[in-house]
Amino acid sequence: MSKNQRCTLAVAMLLLVSCKSDITEVCDEGNKAVITVYNNSLCTPDVSVNGDEIASDLGILDEVSVQVDAGSHEVTTTLSLFTLCTALDWEVEVACGDTVLLTFE
Repeated sequence: MSKNQRCTLAVAMLLLVSCKSDITEVCDEGNKAVITVYNNSLCTPDVSVNGDEIASDLGILDEVSVQVDAGSHEVTTTLSLFTLCTALDWEVEVACGDTVLLTFE
């Protein structure tokens, strides 16, 4: 094995060890799970799924949806510094074709 091949293999192994993936099955297009967050509060949270922001300042009585593969997903909300609302976090386990509704209150 050449030096370049060893370096490439070492980098690939580091990426595999450092990246946490809770995906248990890659779903076919049209059969992905759907996670929807509904804002039933007077606050406007930012919403992230697995660390990727899917909504910034989600409006009052508004919702946002994202399609994901089967497995465990972390859904988080963050708020501005001065607010009466409390940020929420959910851990959601989904299968292909599932639909999940989370309500921010």
